[in-house]
Amino acid sequence: MDQATPTAAARRNDGTWMIALGAIVASIGAYAFQVVGGRSLGADGFAPVATVWTIGFLVYTVVMLPVEQMTTRTVTLRAGAALEPDTRRQITIALTSGAVVGVLIAAVGTDRFFAGEASFIAAMALLMIARALMTIARGVMAGRRRFHAYGVSMMLEAVALVGLGVLFAVADTEAVWFALALGAAPLTFLLVRPYRVRIDHSRSPVDVPETTGLLQLLVVAAALSQLILAGGPLVVSLLGGTAAAVSIYFITFTLLRGPITASYGLATRFLAAMATAVSDDKPEVLHSWAARLGIIGVFASLTAGVASYYILPPIIEVLYGSEFRPTALVGGLGGAGAVAALTVLFVTQILIARGRTRDVAIGWMLAAGAAAVVLAASAADPLTRVAYAFSTGEIAAFSVISLMAWRNAPAA
Repeated sequence: MDQATPTAAARRNDGTWMIALGAIVASIGAYAFQVVGGRSLGADGFAPVATVWTIGFLVYTVVMLPVEQMTTRTVTLRAGAALEPDTRRQITIALTSGAVVGVLIAAVGTDRFFAGEASFIAAMALLMIARALMTIARGVMAGRRRFHAYGVSMMLEAVALVGLGVLFAVADTEAVWFALALGAAPLTFLLVRPYRVRIDHSRSPVDVPETTGLLQLLVVAAALSQLILAGGPLVVSLLGGTAAAVSIYFITFTLLRGPITASYGLATRFLAAMATAVSDDKPEVLHSWAARLGIIGVFASLTAGVASYYILPPIIEVLYGSEFRPTALVGGLGGAGAVAALTVLFVTQILIARGRTRDVAIGWMLAAGAAAVVLAASAADPLTRVAYAFSTGEIAAFSVISLMAWRNAPAA
């Protein structure tokens, strides 16, 4: 009997479906929380919650998500063994730095973003600590192929977030309580015993090279990508947009990027599979996936742009009320860019698995440059200008990074 058969079967049934289910629940949970919070607080009242969400999301995706990805890659290549002391130290420094930056942004911007209410600084601190702890746990779980526990942790966070949102809405609380809910919900990951050891004895550990340089480049790439993906509300505000315009942009583009945010778990699962292909010396697997994702992304982005132009504004009006409705143009630009961003998220995992974070950084540098040119050249209102820049940047990143993933040979 082929000894590899049981292992292959186990890998096909190792909880990937639970991550997919967790992604769906997480996406619905994010929408539901925004609906509850938006209707309870109104467009102006929800603006500080949107700002906490945006700052927290930026820090998480710029610093913490790259740490999770590198943790997943390293633990996978080490066949589930614990991280070495130097790697743990690098991770601690990165996560601590990110958390401090998030709190400092909230503190410095208290007057502008939160009308002088210092309680939002505490909400940001809770969010940073919870996300940092969750980042390490999920990276280790994915590297040890504990995908079932990973998916459950996603669902627990979503359920807790919606539950707290409903509780605070019924109690007619102030906005800061909704901001605190954002930090409390991630702590539910502790319920799945994230650090339980699971070693893959069917595979031999691979020597993992020093990862500091790889992580630094990935953080640079993530900073540029998230500036385009999630920094829009802050840019709208800096360009002179009203509080209502900030809320409209936030609601519209958070709704669009909900599938992206929910898919981080699936992307981590995909990264584990690509890292396994690298360690098993199967470059054809990575090349094939790069080609498939490139083709899918082109057609899906075009379809989403057209569909969002017509149907997104009325959907948002039904869910959140007429004061949150965007224009059709903003909806179309957002739909096309969001699907391009979702596709490039998975394409990026191929380059990370290969250890080619330099290529990822270059791709996002070019994309950020294209977005900046459009932002500067547009004469539209702040909200529409940022929508143009978002769509341009995401489509440029998808084009460049997809080409790199398809053409580059795996790293030695």
